[in-house]
Amino acid sequence: MTEYLDIRCGDDLDLFARDVRPLEVLAQDIYHWLITHKGSLFRDPDWGFGLESYLGKPLPTTLAGEIEEGIRRDDRVSDARCTITKVPGEEESYRLDLQVEVDDQFLTIALQMSPNGIVRVA
Repeated sequence: MTEYLDIRCGDDLDLFARDVRPLEVLAQDIYHWLITHKGSLFRDPDWGFGLESYLGKPLPTTLAGEIEEGIRRDDRVSDARCTITKVPGEEESYRLDLQVEVDDQFLTIALQMSPNGIVRVA
């Protein structure tokens, strides 16, 4: 992976414009790809997954495979695995655990989905 730094941003830019390393840049890019609706970016209408469109309803059995396939399209990624589990005791809430392989390193990303939204938890 090319060694360069980028600015930390989750749901918004970091107030202090702190730098992040390449693996965290990829994690941020994957998170933003997942929460961006396809067609919402004028210059790149095919970019995005639109995970929010699944909020508050049962998830299709193919969702994990679709996420893995989309992440693998990124040139920086060697492989990707997605596991989706229902959060016990919470209606229509799920946890997505992503394991992404990059140049013999592994990146772990975890998201929590509920009818209220999507939050990156790890």
